[in-house]
Amino acid sequence: MVTTVVILKPGHFFKYCCLLLALLVTLEFVFNFAAHYNVSAGLSLFINAVVPISWKKMRSGRHGVVHDDFTQCVSHKPLCPEVPPHLDGSIKVKKKALSFRLLDNMNSDLRPGGRWCPPGCVSRHHVAVIIPYRDRPSHLKVFLRNIHPFLQKQQLDYTVYVIELVPNIPFNRALLFNIGFVESVKQHNYSCFIFHDVDLIPENDRNLYICSGEPRHLSVAIDKHKYRLLYSTIFGGAIALSREHFIKVNGFSNKYFGWGGEDDDMFKRLQRQNMSIIRYSSDVARYKMLAHPKDVPNPNR
Repeated sequence: MVTTVVILKPGHFFKYCCLLLALLVTLEFVFNFAAHYNVSAGLSLFINAVVPISWKKMRSGRHGVVHDDFTQCVSHKPLCPEVPPHLDGSIKVKKKALSFRLLDNMNSDLRPGGRWCPPGCVSRHHVAVIIPYRDRPSHLKVFLRNIHPFLQKQQLDYTVYVIELVPNIPFNRALLFNIGFVESVKQHNYSCFIFHDVDLIPENDRNLYICSGEPRHLSVAIDKHKYRLLYSTIFGGAIALSREHFIKVNGFSNKYFGWGGEDDDMFKRLQRQNMSIIRYSSDVARYKMLAHPKDVPNPNR
């Protein structure tokens, strides 16, 4: 047996270390891209929050990075009616989680990144639906199955954004909302932002996902809470804020790691700016909550 010893000069050693590091980074990028391809499947735009307070790598599944081209949504068409004409009111929530591939086939009219606009008219509302996410693929499948037909019947020009925090970092719902706002406005000139938990499914399509002069609490009546409002200042679950509202209060606080606290903090921010919370009636603003283990509470909430 012959043992061969390779002695590298210092300069060569540094060069090979750099090449190895570049190879590892490339492999990580390919792995992450493949993971997002399987999850998003063109139904939504994934933004991977790689570390706290930073974000990158927008994905749309099949189509890679999305560049906004909304000419098809605005040209040579009349405005949509002020009241969408095909609303049913109470709707049945479909709780079976279908595969992403099947959901993709069912929503073949979606544009890259989960974008949709009415084919026959120009929408009056440009809406970003922002979902904070981690490790709930079955919930995401159920949410996407229900939310796309719900929003389309309301004739919205919308995109669903799924903002995912990497593992081993305590979940920070508010931080992901802030990331979703900042990144979505780079894609399109949205005027309304729906900040929405992935485990809440609307039960009535007259619960319009649009913004008005005041912030709106959408998830007024949830089945888990016996369709009753828990307390008068609650502002969590699903809410609607205009771009002006969000900027005026400087977004959500980034300090709430773990479950709870950020929604009450947002209520106080709005209150300090003399804004009032509005709600639809509990007959309309109704939701099913998908079952899940209780999250770890934030000790400082």
